[in-house]
Amino acid sequence: MKRILFFLIAISFATTVFAKKSNEKLLTVIYTNDGHGLAWKFNEPGDPGIGGLAARKTLIDKIREEVEGKGGHVLVVSGGDITLGDPRSNICHNMPLIKGMNLIGYDAMVIGNHEFDFGLKVFNEMKNKATFPWLSANIYKNGGTQPVTNGYIEKKYSDGLKVGIIGLTTRETEQITGSGLEGKLVMTNPIQEAKTRIPLLRKKDDIIIVLSHLGFYPTDKSFDGFYGDTYLAKAVKGINLIVGGHTQIQLNNPVKIGDTYIVQTEGYGKWVGRVDFYLKGKKIVKVTSKLYPINLKKKTIKNGKTVYEYIDKKIPENKAMLDMLNGFQCNFSRSILGKTKQAFSGDRLIVRYKESKLGDIITDIMKNKVKADIAMINGGSIRQGITKGAIRESDIYNVFPFSDTLYLASMTGAQIQQVLDFFAERGAGTGGFLQVAGITMKIYKGAALEIKINGQPLKKKKKYKVALNSFLAEGGDGYTMLEKLKTKKNTGYSMPQLLVEYIKLHKTFKNPKTGRIKIVR
Repeated sequence: MKRILFFLIAISFATTVFAKKSNEKLLTVIYTNDGHGLAWKFNEPGDPGIGGLAARKTLIDKIREEVEGKGGHVLVVSGGDITLGDPRSNICHNMPLIKGMNLIGYDAMVIGNHEFDFGLKVFNEMKNKATFPWLSANIYKNGGTQPVTNGYIEKKYSDGLKVGIIGLTTRETEQITGSGLEGKLVMTNPIQEAKTRIPLLRKKDDIIIVLSHLGFYPTDKSFDGFYGDTYLAKAVKGINLIVGGHTQIQLNNPVKIGDTYIVQTEGYGKWVGRVDFYLKGKKIVKVTSKLYPINLKKKTIKNGKTVYEYIDKKIPENKAMLDMLNGFQCNFSRSILGKTKQAFSGDRLIVRYKESKLGDIITDIMKNKVKADIAMINGGSIRQGITKGAIRESDIYNVFPFSDTLYLASMTGAQIQQVLDFFAERGAGTGGFLQVAGITMKIYKGAALEIKINGQPLKKKKKYKVALNSFLAEGGDGYTMLEKLKTKKNTGYSMPQLLVEYIKLHKTFKNPKTGRIKIVR
């Protein structure tokens, strides 16, 4: 017992000596963004058993122990869009993710646009169950008279360190959520809100953090006209760190603009980010950063066998988190969402070889959701058809079992031609066979000919809005020209959930207009 007591006193003494010797304060900011309901670990093609809150908690607990052992402080924050993704979380109103974040000990989150996807009633239910504040300085309700939540919080620590944290949400929320379109939400200018509030926080606080759900773009604005994090850093002085979300851009290193650091990950809980601020007095003297993969792997072949190797150390799953998550009974509803008078085949000999009615239906829904000119998906993403008769939620997820989301891109006619030529050259039979909406074309001898966009000839220099599933947008099935495309963004809409919403509203899938792809032998 004496040895243990001596050991504890020695550790305490060493920590105190370190703090006095260095005369430094340490703030470690741990961040995630765009979790989209993925509370449990999940599989991706070639990468099984990744992400999940249980491994995330193990990692964050370890970082917290390390930092606090040095006398430092830890903040755990989110860049928003924790909602809509894993069907189990959708069914349970995202409570698995929220309770998991409570258990981890998150300090704050900015409200993302997808937090409104299940309506204001569920939004308030989720916000009230969270033990951490949901922030946004520019979302109002009741005609713009009442904030939906607090705009900022301040954290004060025992060693005198003061941190101001403000949340900002994209104005696009008014245009892409039901509550926004119904006039129940009013969005003010996030840049102007920051210009008004941050100077006031700067007078009181040592470090200013913006939790931003504006998006990261290589230019000041997105291609459809919304200001992002890079412009925020240029326009508003005094921000030390912008923790971003919305666009799900993997920034392997922080982007520095002036004195402001910008961070963001690809989301889905696949990474945990960390930024360390070292201060002497009120002056930041050093900033370091690191990204931790959550059990991501690389696929290799050894001795003729497929092997998955961790790209970093394996992170064990926290038992308390697993017990909490396994206590949820988030099963698909057996209620009938709608009915169809005909079957729509999802057979691979159809969706990978020719235009299919099911592909037409899905791309029509994608196109209309984001008001795009055209829509495209790879036929290999359709894994099952819809039978005649009753349609239930589980039937939709069987059609589209992947965690694909909907992307919106801006492409010139020349870029669209390049995609369609690649499609035509590959020919039928692969998972990359395209199903399309808003396009008609003829495929002849490996070339895409007579292309029309909504009945008008394709114009090479004209810009078009294009809806894509995330697999295509990220270069899947060889479409590397789409992976390199800079004028695109992830809307975060779950592909299967789009179909669920559609059938709930319309009660059926109508027979689509066909004749979009003509293959000439």
